[in-house]
Amino acid sequence: MSSQLRGSVFGNRARSHTIVIARGERVRHWTVPSWLLGTIAVGAVVTVIGGVGAVGLSLSGDSVVRMMIDREIRATNTYEKRISGLRQELDRLTTRQHIEREQIAKQLESLLSQQAQLVGRFEKLEPLLDQAASEGLIDAASNGSTKPQTGSRSVLDSIGEIFTPLKTTKADPVDHIRDVVLPSIRESVGLVEGQQVAGIAKLSQDAAERVDRMSELLRPLGLETGEGGIFVPPPADASFDAQIRQLGDMLSRMDDLRGAAERLPLGDPKPEGTVRTSTFGLRTDPFLGREALHTGIDFAGASGTPIRATGEGRVVSAGDQGGYGLAVEIDHGNGLTSRFAHMSRIDVSVGQTVQPGMRLGLIGSTGRSTGPHLHYEVRVNGEPVNPQRYIDAGHRWAAL
Repeated sequence: MSSQLRGSVFGNRARSHTIVIARGERVRHWTVPSWLLGTIAVGAVVTVIGGVGAVGLSLSGDSVVRMMIDREIRATNTYEKRISGLRQELDRLTTRQHIEREQIAKQLESLLSQQAQLVGRFEKLEPLLDQAASEGLIDAASNGSTKPQTGSRSVLDSIGEIFTPLKTTKADPVDHIRDVVLPSIRESVGLVEGQQVAGIAKLSQDAAERVDRMSELLRPLGLETGEGGIFVPPPADASFDAQIRQLGDMLSRMDDLRGAAERLPLGDPKPEGTVRTSTFGLRTDPFLGREALHTGIDFAGASGTPIRATGEGRVVSAGDQGGYGLAVEIDHGNGLTSRFAHMSRIDVSVGQTVQPGMRLGLIGSTGRSTGPHLHYEVRVNGEPVNPQRYIDAGHRWAAL
């Protein structure tokens, strides 16, 4: 096949390239085939592309790392902010609990002080309650109704009882104390305090009413009570000591009146087994048969029946008194005397102090008498008065 034909069929072979390098007088020649030159060119292009890709990959890798680092930094900052916020919240909670504990401690101290004050009040009130019980104003068994709970029922024990539910629950102790314990104790202490105040006010009013009745009963009998006026309860804001003083004054006044009444002849003079045969006032004289003033009350009975004193006093006369026969006269003070006549025997002596119910002697028929009986008189400043006033007053007094 001719060269022309090969060229037309396969194309012309590329010519070789000659490289000439001259260095001074020295000249070198290299002949580089076309295929080698192409290979070198392709390699150079690949190297350039690879370098560019490596640079791009390096730059891309740096961006990814930088993004990861930035994300980690942001996450760290977020966590630190959350931790700081939690710390601040914890500090606030700790501070709040500390403040609440201080407030609770102050309130508890106030309640303990209040209970101690109630106990101190009761110590002042207790003697007055005993006195009121002795006067019949209150039942002796109920004296402790206004006494605050002490000992096993103190505020601290109440706290222990109220804290018991915490053993089986998960309640916050601080909240439980604030919301359950303190209100419960405060209510209990307030209840006791209210009972004390109400009890004192009621006792004062009852005592004042009793004093008024006692004064009204004794005044007609010649006893000067020296006081009067309606009872006005103390104001609600009056101090406890002022209320105690007012109650004490009323009870003291009542005791004075009772002591004065014990010296009055308020007892019933009727000896046991006797009957009333004559009253005070005008009647027909049994000896003269004409109208005369009978200065006492007569009780007929068996000779030897005991005769008893009707009130506290001092014997000023004991012996034969003419028409009265054997008689005893007792001085009760304030010009008031009682006389027991026609006795068969006298058992007391002049100057002796007698008490209500003490035996003075025995029924007889001595003196101006028609038979065994007791002639009983009451005199005010020497003048005879109707003994029945004192007998009736004694019955009403006993009912007070």
